[in-house]
Amino acid sequence: MKALRLRILLPVFGILGMFLFSILSGTESLDATHPKTDKWQTIEGECKKPSQADSFLRKVLDKSSATALSVAVVQGSDVVFQQSMGIVDKNTNKLVDEQTVFRTASLSKPVFAYLVMKLVDEGLLDVDKPLHQYLERPLYEYPDYADLKDDERYKLLTVRILLSHQSGFPNWRVMNPDRRLDFKFAPGKMFKYSGEGYRLLQFILEEMTDKDLNRLAKEKVFLPLGMTNTSFLWEKRFDSNFAVNLRTGLRRLIERTRTVPNAAASILTNTQDYAKFLLAIMNGTGLKPKSLKMMLEPQVNITSESLHAPQDTDPKIHETSHLAWSMGWGRFRCSQGEAIFHVGYEEGCDNYAVVFLDHKIGIVLQSVITEFAGIAPAVVKELIGDIYSPFSWLQY
Repeated sequence: MKALRLRILLPVFGILGMFLFSILSGTESLDATHPKTDKWQTIEGECKKPSQADSFLRKVLDKSSATALSVAVVQGSDVVFQQSMGIVDKNTNKLVDEQTVFRTASLSKPVFAYLVMKLVDEGLLDVDKPLHQYLERPLYEYPDYADLKDDERYKLLTVRILLSHQSGFPNWRVMNPDRRLDFKFAPGKMFKYSGEGYRLLQFILEEMTDKDLNRLAKEKVFLPLGMTNTSFLWEKRFDSNFAVNLRTGLRRLIERTRTVPNAAASILTNTQDYAKFLLAIMNGTGLKPKSLKMMLEPQVNITSESLHAPQDTDPKIHETSHLAWSMGWGRFRCSQGEAIFHVGYEEGCDNYAVVFLDHKIGIVLQSVITEFAGIAPAVVKELIGDIYSPFSWLQY
C-alpha cells in the first residue's frame, strides 16, 4: 500500500516541482526580464531600477506602433538590465522571449567592422593597403563589379575608407536610375553612408579566405563572444521564434538572408547577444588595444544636415557635437564625454545602439514596427540618461 501511495505521489511532486521551477525561472511570465542587478546609474548619475525600466518600456510598447521590443543595458563588465516583450506572431499570439531573434538591419555594420579588425590583428589585412591588391585579378573582372571597369578610382579603396563610409559609392546601386554601381566622388574625400562599401569589403574577405561571411563571423566573433543566437544567415532554428514583420516591402530582401549573408544589414540576433558584443567593444575584448583604438577613433567629420544628405553644408554645422564616423561606428562628443552609436532602421524594424565610452555604459534597442515609431530617443533617455545622441541628424 505504501508503495502504491509513493507511485501516486511521485508524479504529483514532479508536476509541483516543474511548476515551482517555471515560476522561479520566469517561464510563466508574459515577458522575458533578466536584470543582472537591482539598480544601475545613468550617465547623469541617476539611479535606475529594473521595475522602473520595465514599467516604462511597457508604456512605450502600448503607445507606439511597435509590436515587439527588446532592450539591454550594459555597464562596466555586466549586462545590468535586459527586457523583451511583445508578440512574435499575431496569428498564434506567441510571445517574445529571451531567445527571440530580431532583424538588426544596419546594426550589422559595427559587428562586421569588429570582425575586420580581428583579421587586421591576425595580419591578414592592413587598413591602408589598397584592397584591389588582395585580389587575384582586377576588381572589374568579377561580375558584381564589372560596372567599375572604366573607373580606376576603385584602386584607391582601403579598409579604412570603406568602414568609415568614404568609398564614394551610393548606399545601394539599385538606388541609381540605371541600377549600376558608380562613384559619386573620389574615395577618401568625404562621408557618404554606403552599404555597397561594406558589401565590397565582405566580397574581398570571402575571396581572400575562401569562407563565406557567416562562417568567418562565427569563428572570429560569435563563438568567442558567446553570441549563440546570432547569425548573418537566417537559420532553420530561427523559424519558430523570430520577431520579424514579413508583411513589408522588404520581404524578398529579408528572406534572401536564408542563403546570402550581407555585411551591411543581415544579422539576426537578440539583445542578450548584442549586449555581449557591446561589452566586448567597451572592454576591448578580442582586439589588440591598438586595433580597438584605431577602430573607434574619428576618421571623417560629418558636415551634412542628416545621415543621407549631401556633405556640402557648413563644415561647422556639428562643431559642438564633433559628429564624425569611425570604422564601423558614428561618434559624437558631449558633456558626458565621447560616445559611439549606430542606427538600424529599415521598413519593419527600428534599432539603435549607443555606448558612452568614458562612463562605460551602453544600450541596445531592437523593435518590430508597422510604421516608423521613433521610440529610441525616449528609451535611451529614460534608461541611461542619454539626451545627446544625434537623433535629429538621424531624422527621428
